[in-house]
Amino acid sequence: MAVVENLWRPSAMQVSQTKGDSPSGFNSIRLVGNRMSMDILEPIPINSIEDWNSMIVELDFWGDVPDPNSLEIISKSSNERGLSVKITSSGMEWLAEFLPWGSDNRIDSRAVNSHPSVDKPCGGYRWKEQDIIILRKIKNYRTNSNDELIQALNEGNKEIAIDILHNSGKSLGFYHSSVKSFRETPMDQKRWNKRLLDLEEKLSANTIWRAPFSRKATCMLSLGDVRFTDILISGSSEYFLRISPPRLADGLYKPVCEFPAIRDLSCLVQDLGRLFHKTQSSLDITDLRKSLIEGWIDTAPPSWSSSDVFYAHRGGLAIWEYEQSLLDVLESTANQSGPPSPAVQIISKVIPFQKSMYNSRTIAALSFISVFLGVSTVINNPPTSFSDTIIPSFCILLGYLTHSFYRKLSPPPEKPITDL
Repeated sequence: MAVVENLWRPSAMQVSQTKGDSPSGFNSIRLVGNRMSMDILEPIPINSIEDWNSMIVELDFWGDVPDPNSLEIISKSSNERGLSVKITSSGMEWLAEFLPWGSDNRIDSRAVNSHPSVDKPCGGYRWKEQDIIILRKIKNYRTNSNDELIQALNEGNKEIAIDILHNSGKSLGFYHSSVKSFRETPMDQKRWNKRLLDLEEKLSANTIWRAPFSRKATCMLSLGDVRFTDILISGSSEYFLRISPPRLADGLYKPVCEFPAIRDLSCLVQDLGRLFHKTQSSLDITDLRKSLIEGWIDTAPPSWSSSDVFYAHRGGLAIWEYEQSLLDVLESTANQSGPPSPAVQIISKVIPFQKSMYNSRTIAALSFISVFLGVSTVINNPPTSFSDTIIPSFCILLGYLTHSFYRKLSPPPEKPITDL
């Protein structure tokens, strides 16, 4: 069987000696690069049932896995996320996906608690509580949103592109609705802002962005990363979300927190930006983003997709697009693949975007002062006649109107930062 190239190794990172432990059938490797390093586990060459069995002997399994005594290795391939091995066992075709840098150890929770229609792992193998292999029974799909969307963007077909994006957003929102009852915890503002700080320092970025996130942006069983290649389309044109292995950035900088549902949406919005720049499409990016966002809102839990969650003065979608851009730059640094678009363009617009929001705070301050004066006047000098209520009523009304105006100054989520 042909040797498979290890495409998951970042091209600009070199192999360094490591004393890390590894299970039987795996090699522990440390990769080092410019201000970054990571440890990965790579499997030995897998060409036979004996190789497979020697590899899983020290691993713990979860869920449904193929019978190790009656399987056959069919083919192998690799991509930037790891090795994939196609096997057959008891007349069933399986796909084994290896996770070089592990995962957040919530893959089984996503698989068990999401809707049955989601294309997800049905089992896997762990070592020391860390996911190493995930397995899924192979299903046949006609295509995926990525290929269909690229074609529509190249052809300038707005109607088809909007339909693809709307249905892709709906499939993501459907996943979020299916896992809402499993886990929901308060928003984690401190860790989210610390994550942004660490990424900025790791990349020596000249930007700083922190936000007082909305309380409605609660933590949930997020996907970690989702692309249009993960939105599968069946022969009957139904859309299905695929739970995929984690991206390289999750190995270079492992998440230590949970995330809100809007972060998953930001992954798709960022991927739309990548495809838009790649195809140099003549379509209006605002219309495309709006279709994707509205599709997600249609099926996502209302509390996770409310206007408060999208409110840019509290981070909204924009700050998660910024985080995705930092992760894109982190990966491009590890691969020396050049400035990624639209990540560098988004980051370059952060400072003027923040200045715009900062200038708007004058109106917010006026709103607060007006309401405060109106309420304090009533408390300190209770009105005894109608004329006594005129000034405090005016102050409260002015405060309400200026606050409403301040909220309207928040850019809509469908408008890219690069266009503001």
